[in-house]
Amino acid sequence: MKSRWRFAIFIFGVLPLLWSFYDRNQAAPVPVSTQSIDPEPYPKDYFMPPVTGPVRLTGTCGELRPDHFHAGIDIDGYTGNPVFAAAEGFVDRIKVSATGYGNVLYVKHPNGYTTVYAHLDRFASDIQKYVKENQYRTESFEVELNPPNSMFKVKKGQEIAKLGNTGSSGGPHLHFEIRNPAGKTINPLLFNIPVADNIAPELRDMKIYFLNDKREVLGSKAFPLLKDKTGHIGLESDTVMVGGWRVGFGVKTYDKSNGRRNDNGVYSVALLADDQPAFEWRAEAFDFDETRYLNAHIDYATKRRYGAWFHRCFVMPGDNLSNYTPTPSMGAIQLYKDKPVKIQIKIADAAGNSFSLIFWVLRDENAMETFISAPYQFQIPYDADTRIDLDGFSMAMEKGSVYETLGFQYSTSTDQNGDAFSITHHLHNNRTPVHKYFDLSIRPNNIPAHLRNKAVIANCDDGKPDNCGGAWQGEFLKTRVRSFGDYCVMVDTVPPSIKPVVFSPDMRKKSNLSFKISDNFAVSGTANGMRYRGTIDGKWVLFEYDKKRARLTYEFDEHIGAGEHLLSLKVTDDRGNESVFERKFLR
Repeated sequence: MKSRWRFAIFIFGVLPLLWSFYDRNQAAPVPVSTQSIDPEPYPKDYFMPPVTGPVRLTGTCGELRPDHFHAGIDIDGYTGNPVFAAAEGFVDRIKVSATGYGNVLYVKHPNGYTTVYAHLDRFASDIQKYVKENQYRTESFEVELNPPNSMFKVKKGQEIAKLGNTGSSGGPHLHFEIRNPAGKTINPLLFNIPVADNIAPELRDMKIYFLNDKREVLGSKAFPLLKDKTGHIGLESDTVMVGGWRVGFGVKTYDKSNGRRNDNGVYSVALLADDQPAFEWRAEAFDFDETRYLNAHIDYATKRRYGAWFHRCFVMPGDNLSNYTPTPSMGAIQLYKDKPVKIQIKIADAAGNSFSLIFWVLRDENAMETFISAPYQFQIPYDADTRIDLDGFSMAMEKGSVYETLGFQYSTSTDQNGDAFSITHHLHNNRTPVHKYFDLSIRPNNIPAHLRNKAVIANCDDGKPDNCGGAWQGEFLKTRVRSFGDYCVMVDTVPPSIKPVVFSPDMRKKSNLSFKISDNFAVSGTANGMRYRGTIDGKWVLFEYDKKRARLTYEFDEHIGAGEHLLSLKVTDDRGNESVFERKFLR
């Protein structure tokens, strides 16, 4: 029987919404406070802002991102804006990558902390020279360097780089982190980095989850929030009737700061039951080894299906994130038929601005929810290893790969397009998160001997397949993946594409050479991306790779003089398919 919502003081919609503060007969407080949050005695005047002018945030620490919590703050700016050392110290690490943080500097300070400056357009001239020398020495665009401590000493406020958009950045900004001596990233706003903010977080939506005694989800549904004419969130009544024995809540919430329209992440989400702490998550500090637990913290299925980010206000049994405050219930709320439970949800930002919602919940015995699990073939516990061996297929998952015990659905189908060399194995669905890589082995059918070295295990969920890699073990192709979905064996015999963007036989008036490269397969799992090598007159030259634009660019430098030259650009994919662009040009 489906449940229905009952509102204690609501008759056919004729009564007005009840908006209030903290008394028993009302249901929707929206208080705002500016009490500062100071969980630890972090140094308040040690670090200066790493940019000039007002610090305007386009992203906050702990913000919900795909597969991870955002590890720092994103500061708005324009490409080429100066970036300054937040305190005195020395450059401890330099990294250049086509993905992730792109061009990034790590500065270590006398107090033991390290500041991180990512997505940089370029480094200060002496650092840039050092990086380029090492790129030519190793013949690699991507480098990771640890210069001697005395090589690049910096003073507080010294320019060390220019703001940019390198790596996996979605636009020009500075990603800024502060890490403690143990390597944990600490929310920079706890160090008194000045950000104008007197705006409370917004509650946009809520869900209620029906839980078993292990805090595993039986089902969920929307929670009936309403807005008044001023935009305040509340309920139609102070008491909500729910057809369940044990429930948890989820909130979709965002924060804003003065002068910015963009939605940022909040600092904390807390839930009290009968005025006692039941759940709290805080974006104070993050351990990089734990950041993928974001997929347990959020409603992953809702994010996959609808793009909506919900914080769970309860902890799933396999969620080992250390950002939760330990409580007896960890957010699971026991309901009673004759005793309402007072619920208070509190959401705050790092400036101390907060939003609160109070209501009461009663168990509705006349509309109890019933849950029937979908048919499944295997069970995958969150707290034990699992291995499944079938004819032509096997998979092995370590303990902790799922966040709650899973009724695992498995089926097969025959490829309809004729480009697969195995049946398609349907592994549950891609709306269920997987925490750890797991082994996947598939035996292909009738694959010709000359194509064995081109065979890959492919994820074919969305039509265009991903190459997940693969190595032969007897008759089986084996790889490691970190998502459920549809998998089969395919072959990749198509070489990458190389298309000139800036190139002609006469390059005497050009400042660079540029090419767009692409491949027929995207890569995931253990597969390698495209590899490239560019030479001029047989000598390696520095082609920088902008993965967002699939662009290789060589800026003419001291390594190439005037006259006729021979360019050779080779691009190779994961299965060894190679393309070569070779032309002469004048410089």
